[in-house]
Amino acid sequence: MRTMQLVSTMVSAVALAALCAACGSDTKDAKPAVQPLSWTNCPAEMGTQVQCASVEVPLDRDKPDGDKITVGLNRLPASDAAHRIGSLVIDPGGPGGAGTSVVAGESAHPGIIPAQLRSRFDLIGFDPRGIGTSKPLVQCDTELQAKLPDIYPTDQASFDALVAANRALGQSCQRLTGPLLDHVDTINVARDLDVVRQRLGDGPLNYLGLSYGTEIGFEYARLFPGNSRALVLDGALVHSLPPSAMHVYETAAFEDTLHRFADWCHTATDCALGGDDANSVVRDLATQARRAPLAAPGCVTSGQCKPTVGLGDLMQQIQDEMLFAPDLQPVSPGWPGLAKALDQARHGDASALSPAKPTPSDAAGLAVGCAEFRADFDTYAMLKSEQTLAATLAPNTLGIGQSYSYLAQCQGWPGAFSNPPHTAVAKPTIRPLLVNATHDPSTSYGWAQLMATEIPNAVFLTRDGNGHTSSLLPGQTRDAIVDYLINGTLPAPGTVLPN
Repeated sequence: MRTMQLVSTMVSAVALAALCAACGSDTKDAKPAVQPLSWTNCPAEMGTQVQCASVEVPLDRDKPDGDKITVGLNRLPASDAAHRIGSLVIDPGGPGGAGTSVVAGESAHPGIIPAQLRSRFDLIGFDPRGIGTSKPLVQCDTELQAKLPDIYPTDQASFDALVAANRALGQSCQRLTGPLLDHVDTINVARDLDVVRQRLGDGPLNYLGLSYGTEIGFEYARLFPGNSRALVLDGALVHSLPPSAMHVYETAAFEDTLHRFADWCHTATDCALGGDDANSVVRDLATQARRAPLAAPGCVTSGQCKPTVGLGDLMQQIQDEMLFAPDLQPVSPGWPGLAKALDQARHGDASALSPAKPTPSDAAGLAVGCAEFRADFDTYAMLKSEQTLAATLAPNTLGIGQSYSYLAQCQGWPGAFSNPPHTAVAKPTIRPLLVNATHDPSTSYGWAQLMATEIPNAVFLTRDGNGHTSSLLPGQTRDAIVDYLINGTLPAPGTVLPN
């Protein structure tokens, strides 16, 4: 689910006409009268090559003539204008991730996005409502965020304190954000995306959705089946499982990756844990943090992170650093960085595993999560049963990943539960490309298998390896994704490619 990072590769340019014939002609919304976007210079921090725009959309999808908000976009024009295919809309996931950050990053550090895509498409950074450059932003009280109790309560009193703190934080978000807080779910975002498609003026949508971006893409395909040219859904997040079932899938995925990290550590020269078993190191730190928060003296000095690290923060930071395996992600500390942080933590300084000081908009992802993945229970007894199940399945990580965080942090949340989990089938007129790694610690391979049944005509491409998502990681899988986006060429169903 987490927000992505990125890298390069691609193929040739021919079959746009054939592709669009396969797209279907159901683009009723793309009328000539639609006003084109007005692109302007972006803030200096995005770079001189990037242009910015905003799109006005209804706040409430059930009141199309009511109050309006804006969705933020940016654009990096195709470097080969003579062979430009169109626009490629990018969402990096989260929830809470801003596509504009990805596109600005590509402008500043070319190679984040595969070079062929950079050449043939205008790259469009898409910020879901309430996030990034969209207006208004979801904003919350940072002092309340910083004081939230640990998400792993151990008795009724600590559960009650968590619920009260969650409620107070949510109420601050309502106060600082306004009515938008009740309208940030993925169905709204998918509808916004079609307004963006129309205003771009390039006809059917080309879309690259990573992690949570796959849920946006799924909803788009369901709501607007005839409006796409190419859909890549990379790192599947399904919305048809009860939250407890989602938790089980992610628990298994996180624990699996820890085992693989430990195997890597035994032989890697850049693993700071030496010959020690990483499983045991993580389990020991979790045991300590369960008794009392770990000290983070570096954060006391800097003031940029929490001075102590509770169990929930510890495990979520570990999961985040496991997203990018050592040979896959040069822009992240990845596994070597995680090993160093774990070594420092076991020697008394958990600063590198402490979450950063919150900003007013940091809770945007939580607001989306609580609109989508809220638990179907509200008692400590049931949360304790989730903890017990996860600890049984995953004795080292205790199953404390992003799915668990929603089960805990959405207890008491006052915002609308506007898009509860539900079964659905998408039947787009084109064939989407669904991609997942076998050992993704966040978006479980099992989720992707389920999504493949929910988009019956999708082609499911597997990368047999570690790490979260594949579109921005060099290799055969990324090559296949690029070939699909440019030429419409799909791999054979059931294809499994090496890491």
